[in-house]
Amino acid sequence: MSLALLVTSPAGLLEGIPAEAQTLIFPYKDSVELYHRTSNGSKGRGQTWNKVTEYDLPHTDLKVEPVAVALNDRDLQMVELGLVTNIAVKALYARESATPITAPSTHSEAVINIIGSLFAGDQSLTAYITDKRRTNGVTINPISRTTEQGVLPTIADSVVTAPVIATYEEVEVATNDNRVSELALSMITIPDPKWAREYVHRNFGGKTDWDIFDRALADGDNVLIEGGAGSGKTIAVQSYASARGYRYFNVSNNNGIDPSQLFGRWIPRADGQGYRWQDGAVTELVRNGGVLLLNEVNFLPTRVSTVLFSLLDYRREIQLLENGGEVIKAHKDLLIVADMNYGYRGTQELNQAFNDRFGIKLEFPYDKAIEKKVVGNASLLVLADKLRDQFEKDEITTPISTRSLVQYVKNAKRFGIDFASTSFVNGFNKEERSAVRLSVDTFKDNIASELNISIPTHPDTDRYHVETI
Repeated sequence: MSLALLVTSPAGLLEGIPAEAQTLIFPYKDSVELYHRTSNGSKGRGQTWNKVTEYDLPHTDLKVEPVAVALNDRDLQMVELGLVTNIAVKALYARESATPITAPSTHSEAVINIIGSLFAGDQSLTAYITDKRRTNGVTINPISRTTEQGVLPTIADSVVTAPVIATYEEVEVATNDNRVSELALSMITIPDPKWAREYVHRNFGGKTDWDIFDRALADGDNVLIEGGAGSGKTIAVQSYASARGYRYFNVSNNNGIDPSQLFGRWIPRADGQGYRWQDGAVTELVRNGGVLLLNEVNFLPTRVSTVLFSLLDYRREIQLLENGGEVIKAHKDLLIVADMNYGYRGTQELNQAFNDRFGIKLEFPYDKAIEKKVVGNASLLVLADKLRDQFEKDEITTPISTRSLVQYVKNAKRFGIDFASTSFVNGFNKEERSAVRLSVDTFKDNIASELNISIPTHPDTDRYHVETI
């Protein structure tokens, strides 16, 4: 006999009655099947079980531990017909004897952990059986998955000794059997030293941002940075990696992101003899250390965040379900930082369980002292203040970033003040540009003067050009 498990969590109201999210998990053939529903205990079409993936599950907090029941041949025969009623009835009966949760966990986390344990053949799952008389004869065998490419190994076959890096000064990583893809290695680099030299620090109660990153790394804490677009969140992390000589990888989050590039995939061996596992960029950093930035984390797709849950909490590990459930403990020199532009178009609020995994939270507002150093143009900063005041009043919807001000100065020095002004205005929504243009035209003479950019004296043109006075 094998095992089926049920994970449940509160799901608000369904037709005015308190409801529960319910997920059935059980091994079937060469995979693990998931069936899910939201139920208020009544009958009807809305109470049916639907086949899902681990990416479709809620992130609500568990109130009770999962429960498990033994599967017999008849149960599996019914699954062959697409019916899980027998299994569900057994599991819901066992649910009545579930014990209160002992360690904080979310619905999706619990399911993902169970999936990995089933693939690995973890016999400890039998501890979830509430009827202890039915534990005899229950066997959980590791799962070897058959695909079009052949049989993929279980965890016992797939774990390979991790590559060792002598120091962070070494940019190239020694690999076993080309374990890490060339693409991953090209994205994991020690940033150019110029980023450390040019960076202007932020201070938090007498500590610099780098001081805080140092302590977070030492203590195994994760850092969340919130701030406006172009306020220096990314460069703070990149410059830190540059200064400390740590390898760095930036996960640029969007709905089209491919988890296999981050965590790994199976590829054919060079000799044509079977397949081998190839780590993705995130997995390589987890194994060997470095600085991992989750850029714009409030765009993070669920199919990625569910893999990261256990890496961001006290477990500090990831589980590669596609690699037979391999569990990788994070290297002691791994710093994880996430940043986000809260409240902007297209973003979403962080799930509370995800938000709580960041023990250190920093805010990066647009800093006038920093802008004075990196922009260096008083008139342009007055213009920025005026536009930001309009943004706060919802008169315009485009934020005025420090990055855009630095680019304005750069463009003015290269191409002239008119070009710089037009390029700056074009960064706003079309319906805002006329009003922004009026504001820019009010300040551009003074901006040009501070940059030592003169107005041409030729009568046939009123364009500015780059010319030192």
